[in-house]
Amino acid sequence: MPKSLRPWRAASATPQPDPVRIARLERELGIGDGEPFTDGRRCLMAGWGDALDSVDVVADEYGRISLTSETGSYGLGAVTPGQGGYRIQVDMGFRAIGPNLAAHSGLYFGRASANPYQFGAPGTMGGYHLAVRQSGRMRLYRHAPGAVAGIALGEGDVHTAAPKAGEPMTFEIDVTPETVEVRRLGDPPWTTGPISDDTHRGGHFGLSNGSVDNPAARPFWDYLVVTEL
Repeated sequence: MPKSLRPWRAASATPQPDPVRIARLERELGIGDGEPFTDGRRCLMAGWGDALDSVDVVADEYGRISLTSETGSYGLGAVTPGQGGYRIQVDMGFRAIGPNLAAHSGLYFGRASANPYQFGAPGTMGGYHLAVRQSGRMRLYRHAPGAVAGIALGEGDVHTAAPKAGEPMTFEIDVTPETVEVRRLGDPPWTTGPISDDTHRGGHFGLSNGSVDNPAARPFWDYLVVTEL
């Protein structure tokens, strides 16, 4: 498998074979015995690639990655979508839950350069970030250059089922030329719906620990796949 499509590499332990995980990744990538995308979407990025070589990223025995960087953010690179935009699909979970259920983590995207987004710090450019709280609430935000706080988008928080420690949630982020939308898979109402906003359309995106600063409770991510819409 090419380096850019490597599904995992544990930092200090040997991963145990997981047939379900391997079959799912093969199906998403259209490799091995798996079936390719049934709707013909082109795969733009899959797996963690060079992120696994960074001292700011650590993988556990299941291939799930977490961030060790002091800033709590890590840029994954950039995607170059077609005219219809792109979709980011990723699993995310928390290693521990509570006591602060308002603590959040997530992803950032739409930025024009590799300069990463950092929660609670003024940045030099704008973009979007998804905040998923340990209570299960999620919200999409737009952040502006020089601003510390984001601007909440959509009609309000989306209330989803409370996450459980160590169990992943699957999210989809759709970016079209005119709209952005976030869904947590598992129940149709768990969506922001398409939000009319075309402020930022850069291709750079990445991961954010957000407000979770306890290493024992830090988030993990898995199954990154970016496709063309």
